[in-house]
Amino acid sequence: MTAVVAQHTGLMPFGWTGVWLFYVISGFVVTLSVIGRQSSMPRSQQLSGFFGRRVRRILPVYYFYVVAGIGLMFFLGDQVDALAVGSLLGFFNNVAMIIGRGELAGWPVGHLWTISVEMQFYLVYGVLLVFAPRRIVIALLLASLLVAPAMRAIASVGLETLDWTSEAKAYAIYAGPFLHVDAFAMGSLLAFASRRQLLARIAIPLAGAGFLVLACYAATYVYVNYAVVGARNVDVLRNVVSGIMWGQHREVFAYSAIIAAASGLVALAATRHVAVDWLLRHPVLQRIGEISYGAYVYHALAIMLCLKLLFWQMDIPQDGLPLSYRLLLFGSSYLLTIAMAELSFRYFESRFLTQRAKAGALSPRTSSAPN
Repeated sequence: MTAVVAQHTGLMPFGWTGVWLFYVISGFVVTLSVIGRQSSMPRSQQLSGFFGRRVRRILPVYYFYVVAGIGLMFFLGDQVDALAVGSLLGFFNNVAMIIGRGELAGWPVGHLWTISVEMQFYLVYGVLLVFAPRRIVIALLLASLLVAPAMRAIASVGLETLDWTSEAKAYAIYAGPFLHVDAFAMGSLLAFASRRQLLARIAIPLAGAGFLVLACYAATYVYVNYAVVGARNVDVLRNVVSGIMWGQHREVFAYSAIIAAASGLVALAATRHVAVDWLLRHPVLQRIGEISYGAYVYHALAIMLCLKLLFWQMDIPQDGLPLSYRLLLFGSSYLLTIAMAELSFRYFESRFLTQRAKAGALSPRTSSAPN
């Protein structure tokens, strides 16, 4: 979440990679929440429990934010795009964003397409995880590590035929449905490894391999920028892990490299490796992690409010704010985001999570796992 706020305030152009880290974490947590529950309930009840946990965690704050924005627009008499509203409520906003119809004028929702991607994954994976044999699930997850990059490659070939800008084509890969299932799959595979007591043994090699893959990808495309694109000086670093992920197949491999590195980080965190555990044990950071979903939902609104309050008399240059102003915007937006998320979690979201905990206590199981 911190990286995403830094990205949207102009401080960290590669902050978008935090979303892919979130995808890996999401796959890990939701898988562990199912395989960690040895339940005697019928499969249909297990499935309803899976979706019930997802609904109680994701929908309340999401719909509160979206409906508040729609209501405000109607109150102010602003025009509302029916497709944008439908895509937000129906969780296909990533598709609407690709065709340029996913935004609400005056209310920031451009970041919520990631929730649509997540919900689309849950819809398919929840059924698979509950009903399919574990060996089949693992085999399909392993296969998706190859299938997803292949899907990105096929999509990029199709996009080449369209009269779109490179930025629009890159965004179509960036937000495309099921084009990044390998991120969720890696997290899910880590959960299976953890359940089988294997994760502690592979965490360090996996992290080393992941960062090596990312370094090789970056070095390759720095060279491509120099030798093929003809970039020089600092321009050789553009469109590698920031900028427009399009051209020379980087729209295929960039995400695989990010996922590899993110998987290593998740493995280290899940095994409480000293390299990351000292940081994750801090109570403030633990609390930020606990409220991070709400923070993600609210952060764009916080940035918009801080922009209006801090720079309302300033004409913002086309190349963005000066660095000192961006630092001010990041700091103020981050604090406001945390405050909004804390209030939301304490007085709103926690009510639904308490219901989930009570429901879980009534379910027969031999072990518990995070939801």
